[in-house]
Amino acid sequence: MNVDNTNGLPYVFHNGRKLYFKRDMLAFTEVAYRGLLIEQDKRSAHRYVDSYEELKGKTLLDIGAAEAIFTLDTIEYIIDHAYLFECDESWIKALEATFAPYKEKITIVRKYVSDVDEEDNITLDTFFRDEGKFIDNLFLKMDIEGYERKALEGAVHILEHGRQVGGSVCIYHLHDDKKVIESELKKFNLKTSIQPGYLYFEKEMRSAIIRFSR
Repeated sequence: MNVDNTNGLPYVFHNGRKLYFKRDMLAFTEVAYRGLLIEQDKRSAHRYVDSYEELKGKTLLDIGAAEAIFTLDTIEYIIDHAYLFECDESWIKALEATFAPYKEKITIVRKYVSDVDEEDNITLDTFFRDEGKFIDNLFLKMDIEGYERKALEGAVHILEHGRQVGGSVCIYHLHDDKKVIESELKKFNLKTSIQPGYLYFEKEMRSAIIRFSR
């Protein structure tokens, strides 16, 4: 673990790139980083993709970005852009530092992704309509502490009409997430699969990730 003297942020070298963390994580940055490596190990129930090459030619929506290690791992595969949705202000400086070398490909969106449009919330359908962006070739990564189903409810147009749309969604935060979210995705004739393995969460063994594609 290192500390950047220019901004006081802790960072690690991840595959040759600097990955920054929040200033208040100075004492346990290494522990947090090891946890991220375990979480995205190919054998992990929390692994988002089989191969990062699945992001080739995609626009990435990193919803619940936090430190955005997933975006950093896939940044060279993303042909267009990555949108980092993160509303925790304490992560913003870290994200800006990590992605300074790629700032032309990165937009940080300081809003919660939900099923309503309010001051601090936005739906994905509204975001892409307001930005005038195409909804094709999108990859949605969602890890937002139990609000995944609300985020999907706000992405009806994208899921229904987007071509080559895919993604990975956490399905363990709420007890019935697996059933509800899988059913929601299948309404749009999307192919779904559950990442093998389980997490122990709230005294239960739960599946962690559902993947979808068209």
